[in-house]
Amino acid sequence: MLSCRAATISLSVVIPSTRIIGHGIERLRWRETEMRYTRLQSAMAAGAALALAVGGCVVAGEDADAEDWPGIVSLQISQGRNTWHVCGGAMITKEWLVTAAHCVDEARIERDGRAAQFQRGEDGIMRRLGPLRVAANRTHLSDDAETRTYAVTEIQIHPDYRLGQFDRGADIALVRIQGGYDGPVMPQAGLAGDEPLLDETQYVYVAGYGNTTETDAARGALNARGRAVYAPSLRLQEAELPIVEASACRAMLEGLIEDYGFEAEYGDFQVGDRTLCAGTGEQDSCYGDSGGPLVSYGGGVGEPMQVGVVSWGLGCGRAGSPGVYTRISAYSGWIRDTVGPLQAEG
Repeated sequence: MLSCRAATISLSVVIPSTRIIGHGIERLRWRETEMRYTRLQSAMAAGAALALAVGGCVVAGEDADAEDWPGIVSLQISQGRNTWHVCGGAMITKEWLVTAAHCVDEARIERDGRAAQFQRGEDGIMRRLGPLRVAANRTHLSDDAETRTYAVTEIQIHPDYRLGQFDRGADIALVRIQGGYDGPVMPQAGLAGDEPLLDETQYVYVAGYGNTTETDAARGALNARGRAVYAPSLRLQEAELPIVEASACRAMLEGLIEDYGFEAEYGDFQVGDRTLCAGTGEQDSCYGDSGGPLVSYGGGVGEPMQVGVVSWGLGCGRAGSPGVYTRISAYSGWIRDTVGPLQAEG
């Protein structure tokens, strides 16, 4: 077990969620809890413990090595000596990363030219949570010797994305970091090469620092600089998922949405040639994995190629409930227009 040794923490933090839970257990709208961090004031005073309640990493996955996931990132909020994992992503150039639009649609570039994460309260007022930072290529968010993070200087959300409506498609964003990154980048389908075969005979792979079960508890530990780092899973996790054909995916999700009584909220969801569906139970992406990479090895050989971005789903790891991923190749033209030619394109 990882110890939680933060001495202080500020206000509770609510992270954007795109995992919708039904069966009468709890209904999570995207603006509600992906991670709800609350404090035990008496424990804080003693500098001893922190309680973190999570509304939703990779489910039923296994420990992963960041070297197998070139350019994988953790988007984080910084609050004093505390750091909170928000979403995943992947570096695609030395300056730009790709993530989900819903991860950053309430972030703002401030007067100093750097981004901060905001959150709209029930009263409609936007409240600042803290600077948005990027940690790259971490097998473990607290144990790795590398502690450098990068400031965010620009956010480009796809123009077809509608605020808060991740299920309507175009859930993709490009985030620019402050210069100095010299690590690996993730090859992108349709840019670094043709998209590999993606039909129901194929398997794809997903990784992240999100929940390992639907109702998992977040973890916290001190990194090498003495900062407290919190995430559903501090250790990078990965899982293998079968591709689900689009019409079958739509039928399964329609049935679940009807069962859960979500027709009014999610009856117009989009699944088609601009998305990918993967996973039918047990192994799955979950809360905290949003924005992270879905990759293919093109038949099990060669280097990983990112084919999707973790977007949304109904619960985590539930039987007959595939996850929905934004399809990278469908947005390759927009990516190229925004960031310029990628490394493999010259």
